[in-house]
Parts: sequence; C-alpha cells; structure tokens
Amino acid sequence: MKKTALILTLAAALLGCTAGGPTAGIPDPAPAERKGAPEFDLENIAGGSTKTAEIKGKVAIVDFWATWCQPCIAEIPNFNKLHDEYQGKDVQVIAITIESDHDDIAPKVKETGMKYTVLVGNDKVVDGFGGVLGFPTTFVVTKDWKIYKKYLGALPDKDKRIKMDIEKLLGEQASPAD
Repeated sequence: MKKTALILTLAAALLGCTAGGPTAGIPDPAPAERKGAPEFDLENIAGGSTKTAEIKGKVAIVDFWATWCQPCIAEIPNFNKLHDEYQGKDVQVIAITIESDHDDIAPKVKETGMKYTVLVGNDKVVDGFGGVLGFPTTFVVTKDWKIYKKYLGALPDKDKRIKMDIEKLLGEQASPAD
C-alpha cells in the first residue's frame, strides 16, 4: 500500500500539479461539435488588458498555470519555442495565471523569461473553459474561438502534440476565400 501511494505521489509530481492525472487530450471533436471558449477581458501583466476580440482569428494556445507549480514552470521553454516559431502566423500563445499571489506573477514572468502573453485569470474564465482540475491545463482553441482540445498535466511530448494541433487547425481554417 505504501509503495503504491509513493508511486502515485511521484507520478503526480513529475507529470503535473493535477488532481485528475495527465491525459493526452480530449478527442478531436468535429467542427460543429466544438464548445465555444469564453469571452474575457483580463489584466495583462505587460500592462493594460487583453480581450477575446484581440485573439479571435488566430489559433490560440491557452495555458492555465500557477506561479508555484513546478511542472508549469518546466513547460515555459516549450511555450516560448512555440511562440517564436509561430509568431506572425495566426497563432497566439497565452498563459492565464490562476491561484497565484498577484504580487508574485510579474517577478515569476521575468525570472522564467516568458515571451508570450500572460494574463491574470478569474473564476469566470476558468468556469467558461469548463474548469481546471490541476496545473498545468492547456487548451487549444480554433480561430473561431472554439475549444479544440484540452491537455491535463505536463506530458513529455505535449509541445509536439500541440504543434500537430496547430498545423491541423491552420490547414482546416484555410480556404481559397481567405
């Protein structure tokens, strides 16, 4: 019994600060079955606020994280790479910080070298995305602001999976009329 508890504790520590454990992501729903992502107007750590209207029209990678979550911190270099690779290509990486002391957010952003948009979340935006069981929780959102996929935990190949999602959505959204 103690051995099982130790293994479960270590797995949770390595894979994420999650209550429900990591998953590969929800199944890819057909476009007509995708749930809409919530509208928001959130404080941007860089100053001012960011509204949903500024993101619509791009594939969005929305990562819910906390300043105290080590698996979240470990994923930042991967999100920085995605940000750099897709800059100017209708893709936006966004971090939404929740359950963190407001005064800790800007110093953590600077310390970790986050290159992408960091917003301060609230219960309304968390609920609008369908809730967060633990950290990190990452959503891939289509250009028309529908939830395409949800990733729980810090999966070893999550960045590669997200990149495949981005490529699929960029191709799916393209049309000769664009």
